[in-house]
Amino acid sequence: MVEKNRASNSKIILSVLFFGWIVSYIDRTVISLSLVQISQDLSLDASKLGIILSAFFMGYALMQIPGGWLADRFGSRRVITTAILFWSIFTALTGLAWSLTSLILIRFLFGIGEGGYPSASTKAISDYFPVAKRTKAQSTMMSSNALGGALAPIICAPLLALLGWRHVFWVVSLLGIIVVVC
Repeated sequence: MVEKNRASNSKIILSVLFFGWIVSYIDRTVISLSLVQISQDLSLDASKLGIILSAFFMGYALMQIPGGWLADRFGSRRVITTAILFWSIFTALTGLAWSLTSLILIRFLFGIGEGGYPSASTKAISDYFPVAKRTKAQSTMMSSNALGGALAPIICAPLLALLGWRHVFWVVSLLGIIVVVC
């Protein structure tokens, strides 16, 4: 009975991690889809847009090792929940950006929020799966990356046309809140 519950919990955990990765990719892709509207609205040239895109990856890269340490110290569940909540807040704040500086700061902090998720989700696999099933669980979880990248334009492009770039970030931030609730 305990083994059956553990297997059922493992599937739920893997599903939440899988959807968390999908949301992560949608969140980070929506900026690329929104660049034309953002550049027009804030009068930004291509080089400034490149700086905005790079700001995310600076924060993301800087958080990789501390994210693993935090997951070891405080547990994967706590770091995953905090990371998703943090990145969802900064996704929503992207829609409130008013200048180049605000966008750079918001995207950098968004990268820090997202940077804790990869190591914490990998830690969750090791926490909740037996050794013999970890590789399959990890590969299943990581297959979500391509799916998230494929879903982002399908979801966000019509929303951009319908709502404009600011509102799309607010809508997409709700996806992360849904994952946190799960």
